[in-house]
This record gives sequence, structure tokens and C-alpha cells, in this order.
Amino acid sequence: VAPIRDLLAAGCVPLVYGDVALDEGLGYTIISTEQIFAYLAQHLSPTRIILAGEVAGVLTGDPVRDPAARPIPVITPASLPDVEAQLGGATGFDVTGGMLSKVREMLALVERQPGLEVWLMSGLEEGAIRGALVEAGLMDGTVLRHQ
Repeated sequence: VAPIRDLLAAGCVPLVYGDVALDEGLGYTIISTEQIFAYLAQHLSPTRIILAGEVAGVLTGDPVRDPAARPIPVITPASLPDVEAQLGGATGFDVTGGMLSKVREMLALVERQPGLEVWLMSGLEEGAIRGALVEAGLMDGTVLRHQ
């Protein structure tokens, strides 16, 4: 936690991502970005987490199969059952479970920390990350929040 805290104190935006991690019991394991954020959030109490991926948030369908799929603007724990059927695993190879797993883990986190919002967005859209960081606005994507 200390290196992340130091970066934040210096005005930097830490970039955190999942990876293979050494594990005393297993030898190694996969740790997801969401698991890292869940751990950090208990110590740092963030108000916003930005998850930048390949698609513009949580979509109404698989964009590979449905070109008309659009971002779902807001998902809360109460609305999850309504959108859960539209979510699935990863289209490509993703050992962490794809979008459904990501949404469930991050909604569990916002339930534990009600002031927190998690923004899911495309990191491939020009200007989107800058907009989310500097202008504090989500151009296109999904916000996960408590209510």
C-alpha cells in the first residue's frame, strides 16, 4: 500500500493491473485488477476507481456478436439482476472471469464502501482516459455505484 499512497501524495495517478503473483501455498497464482483494488480500497478509501479496458464499459451485449451493443450507463447492486443476463465471460482468453466477474467484484466493493464509484470505460478511445482523470467525466462507459 505504501508505494501507492506515496504516488497519490505526490499527485500521481497509479496504474494498477492484474498479473501472475507469487504465492507461498500455490507457488504462483493469478491476481486480478479487481482483487488488487479491493485490497487497496480497504486502506486508501478511494472515491473513484477507473477500469480501462477494450470496450466502452458494460455493454448490452457482446460487441463481437452484436454491433448494436451499447454501454449500460449505471449499474447498482439493486439493478444487477436486471442486467446480469446480458453479461458473460470473456470473449478472448481471460482467466479472471470476464465482465460478469468484474462487475460482481466491483459491486461488492461499492457495497462495502458506499461513497465509491467504479468507472468502466474503453482505454482505446482517444481522450477518454484524460477526460476521466482531468475533467472528472466519463465520456462513454458504465458507472458502478451503491445506489
